[in-house]
Amino acid sequence: MRILAIADAVSPVIYSENFPKSLKPFDLVLSAGDMPGHVLEFIATKQTLPPIYVIGNHGNAFIRLADTDEVRLPGGCINAHAKVIDFNGVLIAGIEGSARYRPGLHQYTESQYSWMVAGMAPKLAFNKMTKGRAVDILLTHAPPKGPHEGEDYPHRGVPAFNRFLEQWKPKLHVHGHVHLNGVNAPREYVTESGIRVVNAFEFTLIDIDL
Repeated sequence: MRILAIADAVSPVIYSENFPKSLKPFDLVLSAGDMPGHVLEFIATKQTLPPIYVIGNHGNAFIRLADTDEVRLPGGCINAHAKVIDFNGVLIAGIEGSARYRPGLHQYTESQYSWMVAGMAPKLAFNKMTKGRAVDILLTHAPPKGPHEGEDYPHRGVPAFNRFLEQWKPKLHVHGHVHLNGVNAPREYVTESGIRVVNAFEFTLIDIDL
């Protein structure tokens, strides 16, 4: 299958009247956080697949209602945070936000992330028992500890995600948060246990057998 993954920066390839004709056909849309809510709604209206998303540390997925202080989440999309979703047979676990670096929403301590992962365990164990696998894709905003984490404190990796990968063994981990600004910045790597870890910054197409 082919996955359109997006995060952190709005690409003119995506937010365009030529979308989705400008891309090869895809079977799934994943947003790994810090993507504006109006862009998620745009993607939802331009093709038939609902974007499956998590909120990033900047919380800009919310859409402000006109002439009010009220906000809503984007329509036509699926918020995957703290859930294990079965979308057309693909099992997706989602966790929002980043490691805490200052007071604010959508930032979590390592203990809080560990509790989130633990809260998914019953559903993951049920999937493994009934479907032969716990999960296909882990979708997060922050990266795991390792090659994709940033050098600064706000962009450090989350150890709880490494434990998730080791225990539940998805085929793919899609994240954002760390911007790919260098020419040689690595888009993806493979863990020692064979799990692909992909940074979805701006956008990328991922071909994978699930």
